[in-house]
Amino acid sequence: QEVVIIGGHLDSWDLGTGAIDDGAGVAITMAAGELIGKLKQAPKRSIRVIAFANEEQGLHGGSAYAAAMKADVDKHQLGAESDFGAGRVYALQGGVDEKSWPVLEQVGKILEPLGIVVDKTNGGPGPDIGAMAAQGMPWAELAQDGTDYFDYHHTANDTLDKIDPKALDQQVAAYAVLAYLAAETDVDFDKKP
Repeated sequence: QEVVIIGGHLDSWDLGTGAIDDGAGVAITMAAGELIGKLKQAPKRSIRVIAFANEEQGLHGGSAYAAAMKADVDKHQLGAESDFGAGRVYALQGGVDEKSWPVLEQVGKILEPLGIVVDKTNGGPGPDIGAMAAQGMPWAELAQDGTDYFDYHHTANDTLDKIDPKALDQQVAAYAVLAYLAAETDVDFDKKP
C-alpha cells in the first residue's frame, strides 16, 4: 500500500550519448533496485524504480507520473532521484519533517563508511520527482560531487568514458541502502513544513 520511489531520466541532450545525464542515474537506481530484489527479506513497503521519460524537453515524464499518482501521493513515503552525473555521493539531504529526520540520520550512520555525511540544511528533490514533492511527497537527496559535471553536461563529451566505475558502485550502494531502509522502517515520513 505504500511506496518508496527512486529513479533517473531516460532521455539525454542531443549532443552527447547521455552517459552522465542521465544514463548514470538510470543505471544507478536500476542496479540498486536489482540488489534489493535479490535480498532474502523484502522490505515492508514497495520500492518502485522509475526511468522517467522526456525530462530534457520539459519534465514531461515526472509531470505525467505526478498527475497519474495525484490521488495516491500519501502512499508515497519517500522519493529520491539520481540526476547529477556520476560523481561520488558525499551527503544525504532531505525534505522531511523533524520527526522523520532520526530515520534519515540512522540511514546516514550506515552510509558513513561510504564517505557520506548527513546534511540537514541543503538539497532539493530533483527535477523529475519535483512535481510529486510539490504535491506533498517527502524526498531525500544523495548529493553527488558535481565538480566536473558542467564540463560534460549537454555537450558531445557526455560519454561513458567519463564515468568512474568505483564511484558508480558507491552510488548504487547508497541508493540501495536508502531505498531499502526507507521502505523497511515503521516511521511514516512527512514532508518538511
